[in-house]
Amino acid sequence: MTVSFSELRAKEVIRLCDAENIGCVSDLILDGEGGCIRALCVVPTGGLGVLFSCERTVIPWEKICRIGRDTVLVDISAEECRAEGSVGKRGRGCRRS
Repeated sequence: MTVSFSELRAKEVIRLCDAENIGCVSDLILDGEGGCIRALCVVPTGGLGVLFSCERTVIPWEKICRIGRDTVLVDISAEECRAEGSVGKRGRGCRRS
């Protein structure tokens, strides 16, 4: 299945271990030398979270189980999500639209 970035951004990210909706895809982290996708950046959904949130979770590519029609399923624990990259207080990757 081929997915464009604009299609990927419309998908919700669901954690398999507890079926929690982590948020939606906001960005990709690419390997500059190899051109491979290294990780998905996910921001909370709901309200204006996508536009105004500076919190993001980085999901390593190897933790992605399946990209479906409506969702992205990831095999990552809640602790790993927090440890892998919540960026707050207008940190790196924070963008105001």
